[in-house]
Formats: sequence, structure tokens, C-alpha cells
Amino acid sequence: MAPVRKPQTVDHSMLNEMLAIRLQQLEVENGGMESFLPKTGLARGTYYTILRGIGDPTVRTMERIAAGLNMAVFELLGFEVSDAKRALQKSGVDYDELASAIAKKNRADRAVARQARSKKLPI
Repeated sequence: MAPVRKPQTVDHSMLNEMLAIRLQQLEVENGGMESFLPKTGLARGTYYTILRGIGDPTVRTMERIAAGLNMAVFELLGFEVSDAKRALQKSGVDYDELASAIAKKNRADRAVARQARSKKLPI
């Protein structure tokens, strides 16, 4: 008899569950999975893994999903931006300045990446 593979135990985290629930809500609000999935920028398999709460998405992945839905990561997770602003303000950080600095850095990173791709390697 061939050996039977035991199913792997999967660690669920609170954040993964929150993201899965929120994606399910957003999917319904956006007309179902077929119209919602392209907005996330994820492959179908990756989306299903995250939707089941067993994916371990990086912050970059959550940022990509949020950007595709025209929202902040906080909103993607079900928080209001005003809550994030208030929390950052307690630490002396201005949300708008931080968001602007991050956007500027991301634009610069993309410009450098475009330049690197456009340069031909010597033969």
C-alpha cells in the first residue's frame, strides 16, 4: 500500500482571518469573485489561499490588494483611516506626511527599476 500523506496542520493568525473575512465582504460588495479578483492583482490560487485564512501574505501583498481597490491597507483590514491617523498622532507621526513620503519613495523606486530594465547589458 502506498504511504498516505498526512494533511499539514495550518497555523491561522488573527490577521490572516481578519483579511480573509474582509476580502469576502469586499468580494460581495464588488459583484462577486469574478469581477473582484482582477482588482486584487493576485493569482487565483494565491487569492484562494488568503481567502481561506491560511495564506501568509506579506505587507507588500496587502498593499497591492489595497492599491488595486483604491484604499489604504488600514481600510482593507476594516479600519478607518481616521483611526490610523489618531494612532500615529499619539506617536508624533503625521499620517499625511508619512503617506506622502512613502508615495514619493515608491515612485523613485519604480523610476530606478525602469531605468535598470531599459539599460542593455554588455554582450
